[in-house]
Amino acid sequence: MPAPGAHYAWPLAPVPAVTGPFRAPTFRYGRGHRGADLAGAPGQPVLVARDGVVVHAGPVAGRGVVSVDHPDGLRSTYEPVTAAVATGARVASGDPVGVLEPGHGGCPVAACLHWGVRRDRLDHLDPLVLLRPPRMRLLPWDGAPP
Repeated sequence: MPAPGAHYAWPLAPVPAVTGPFRAPTFRYGRGHRGADLAGAPGQPVLVARDGVVVHAGPVAGRGVVSVDHPDGLRSTYEPVTAAVATGARVASGDPVGVLEPGHGGCPVAACLHWGVRRDRLDHLDPLVLLRPPRMRLLPWDGAPP
């Protein structure tokens, strides 16, 4: 998970509806949904969720994809996107990295952004969890110094 104080933001504004939630596969190469699908509009700006460096901006299997490595070791990926950045570019949270393309399979609206996050090549995470602030708990204190 991200380092304490790390900040991730929605990649579409305003906050979009989730049309397809993350579903972890039951085993490494199993079926699942390795990201979240977010309702958008064709041509809508896609915003990077956290500061980082663009590691890919271009087509993958016929779809536009932008991938960004973040300081906490996570990589976020956005598709289908017409890239507005180049590989190697430094981006800050909220910067536009491209525009949303129509035609995402299974999307119930004109365009959906597939937002994926992974820790390594195969360890995919639910990106929506990164939007929540960390849980803090206060423990009882009996007044004695630790």
